[in-house]
Formats: sequence, C-alpha cells, structure tokens
Amino acid sequence: MLNKNEKKLCKEENFIILTEKEIQLLELFLKNKKSISKDYILSSVWNYSANVDTHTVETHIYRLRKKIDDKFNDQSFILSDKSGYFID
Repeated sequence: MLNKNEKKLCKEENFIILTEKEIQLLELFLKNKKSISKDYILSSVWNYSANVDTHTVETHIYRLRKKIDDKFNDQSFILSDKSGYFID
C-alpha cells in the first residue's frame, strides 16, 4: 500500500519511508502495467531528455529495491527485462 501523504510504503504492519522520487517512480510503475524504458522513466520522473547518459534510474531503483528487500524481504518487487522496469 502506497501512502503518498505520509510518504510510506506499507506491507502488513511494516513500512518504509520514501523519498519524493521513489514515490514518483512507484506511481509510474502502478500506472503502467508493462515494462517502462529507462528513457521514459528519465523523462517522466526527472524531466531529462532521452539521450542523457546517466545512471540516475539504475541508482534509484537499486536503492528502492534494497529498502524493500531489507524491510519486506521481497527481492522481486521491481523487476526488469530487455524493455525496462516493471512491478509484478
């Protein structure tokens, strides 16, 4: 359960505090039921152009995956394939 007002992601009685960008990432994943490309994430969340060479997306997803795994013991919350990232 995503609580944007309290900036929390909750599962049962556990929760993690999210940054604004993490909330935006999760909202993007929840709106899209298919893989989202790195370029689309960059333009939607960070307003970067598609041809920017940055590891911003990878870094934020890595940190968010780590938070989720550490608190909820869920290593498969954010998945990736050749097309991009998605939540199952």
